Amino acid sequence: MNAAESLFEHLRSGLTPFLGLPHVLQPQPAAGVVLGAPFDGGVLNRPGARLGPWALRAASMGLGRLPMPLSLRREEPATPLAAQGWVDGGNIPTRPFDGCEALEAVEHTCAAWIAQGACTLLLGGDHLVTLGALRAHARLHGPLGLLHFDAHPDAGYGEVWGTPFHHGTWLRQALEEGCVDPQRTVQIGLRAPRFEEGELAFLRAAGVSAWTPWDLQEAGLAARLREDMARLGQGPTYVTLDLDVLDPAYCPAVAEPVPGGLSTRELTACLRLLKEWPRPFVGADVMELAPTLSGSEESARVAAHFALQLLASRVAP
Repeated sequence: MNAAESLFEHLRSGLTPFLGLPHVLQPQPAAGVVLGAPFDGGVLNRPGARLGPWALRAASMGLGRLPMPLSLRREEPATPLAAQGWVDGGNIPTRPFDGCEALEAVEHTCAAWIAQGACTLLLGGDHLVTLGALRAHARLHGPLGLLHFDAHPDAGYGEVWGTPFHHGTWLRQALEEGCVDPQRTVQIGLRAPRFEEGELAFLRAAGVSAWTPWDLQEAGLAARLREDMARLGQGPTYVTLDLDVLDPAYCPAVAEPVPGGLSTRELTACLRLLKEWPRPFVGADVMELAPTLSGSEESARVAAHFALQLLASRVAP
């Protein structure tokens, strides 16, 4: 079945799997699975990310299945994702306001697919649910490397709305639980004003490598960034992409937009480095798309493009 026929079949069925992938709701052997994580009970300010999975899937229907190579001066053959064994596993069932229950659901669902040999790609949802996926992968692989694209450090502490679990604390939790190896954790895009003075000090003391957008502009630091990225690829690694890493000019419909972010071209260049890893990442996610907010259609298309880029960097040519 070619791409046009596949699109027609999904339109006729009423289903909208991501990128037209086969729709498989029960865990089974697969190279990878796309899972929606429709939860935003961990958002502190502007909710709406619970609807992100539907918006991402809808935006993906108009995309080609084969990413354009960065250069047409060399051959970069590619195979469609479905032929590589990827499927869409539907949405993880969550209730709106119970963060601990949502984390358990994400961990349980991811673990079931991981047991079948699948890489996971979550479509968020707020960033708290990343913790559930990290728990599931760390159970199999041990402490993970982490490539974290975000405007915020997400290593806060203390309760908000009566719980220590929210989208600003998940990384601290993952580090303290031993899900993530701080020496193999790289953050890119940090720039947001902070609520807590000790957040960056905690990450620095743990050995996390952090990069602001301004760091990326310094030519002398480019070699160090490549070294950081290369170190991640030496072992099992998870990639998490909070869409607010992008400047709001490119992706405004996020919970916490922050001026001065990466351009779409800069983020594409970073994701292309994943193809140089000797070991592909074991899991990834695209988080914090809030389609209830202004600029939702444009933001969803940008988000779908980067989800495709992530998958393209994961699969073999």
